[in-house]
Order: sequence, then C-alpha cells, then structure tokens
Amino acid sequence: MKIIRSFGVIGILLLGACSSSGSSDYQALLTNPPQTYQTLSEAVKSEETFFVEVDDWETFGVRITDPAIQQGDSLNNFKIGRTTLEADHKYWINVSSLCYECLGFRKKVMPFNAYLFDPDYQQIETIKGEIQGMGGGGGVHFVPTKAGDYYVLVAADNSRIAEKFAGQIDLTTSGVEGVSAMSGGGLIGYPVYPSPEGSLMLHVLPVEEE
Repeated sequence: MKIIRSFGVIGILLLGACSSSGSSDYQALLTNPPQTYQTLSEAVKSEETFFVEVDDWETFGVRITDPAIQQGDSLNNFKIGRTTLEADHKYWINVSSLCYECLGFRKKVMPFNAYLFDPDYQQIETIKGEIQGMGGGGGVHFVPTKAGDYYVLVAADNSRIAEKFAGQIDLTTSGVEGVSAMSGGGLIGYPVYPSPEGSLMLHVLPVEEE
C-alpha cells in the first residue's frame, strides 16, 4: 500500500510533463507579436508601470501578450516597476524569477535582464538574472544622486530559450510514505525549461550605512 501511495504521488507529479515547453510558447509569441519597441529608452518612456514602495515588494507576471522589445535576434516581453527614492540614500534593488507552471516535472522559469532608469529615463544599471534550478534572480546596490521616480524594466531573456536548467526534488523529506524504501532513495531529477513567460518579484530595500 505504501509503494502504491508513493507511485500515486509520482504520477501526479508527472501530469505536468504534458504542458507546453518554453520553446513552443516563444514560437507563439513570434507568430503573434505584441506592441514592440526597438530601444529600452523608448519602451520605458511609453508603457504603464506598477508601483513598489521602499522597504516592500510586489509580485508581477510577464506574458507573451505584454509589450516586447527587440534585443538582437530575440523578442522579449517586459513589465516596468516604479519606485520613489531619496537622494544620497543607499538602496538594494532585487528582482527574483519564480517557478512558473510548476505542476509535475516540466517546470518553467523565465530568464531575465532588468534595467534601472533614473527620473530622466537614463539607464544607470543592468541586473542579469542568474537562474539556478526552479528560480533565481539578481540585484544591485546604488545611491541615487537625485530624488524622484526610478524605473526597473524587467525583460525576458529569450536568447536562452533553448537552454535547460536542472532541478531536483527529495521525496524522502516530502512526507511521501514508502519512498525511503525505494531503490536509490527518493531523490528525483527533472528538467526546468526557460520560458518567455514568468512569475517575478521586485523588491526595493533601504540599506543602513554602518
């Protein structure tokens, strides 16, 4: 009975293997492209933003129906966060990419690049998302030279759409009965696919100077 329960849980996990891959989602984007910009500057000046308070965070999604920017040979959807900062104070701006469509073994995560702009829409920093397994992210410390609204444009990095990231799940620590008795234990590997869509988080944190 324990073994049956174990394989029943594994069967549930395998249901996600039938979901579409990131590559097929990207082909859908190319087939029906949304509003597209040629430069970051044009994009950040033109599109709506969502607001993030200092010492707070907001979750957001990027979808293939969102506006996109042409970067080299890849078309990348994006969203823009906005936050109000004071001059001469140190801040930590962090973007995280979370597991997206996580049921089963065909999990997805969106590789990204983020671009920080000052109140005059001048790009001042680039944040490259480092993906490890089911998620990842990146951040930057900086001190604004002027007070005002700062913008973080977060764009998918679809130049990586053909890659594959590795993930693991340890069923022996998940409460699944009978797994520890299985040959080789309960450690199972699964692929994590780059996706043009994703679930993300933007965090703006003040940094206390020592």
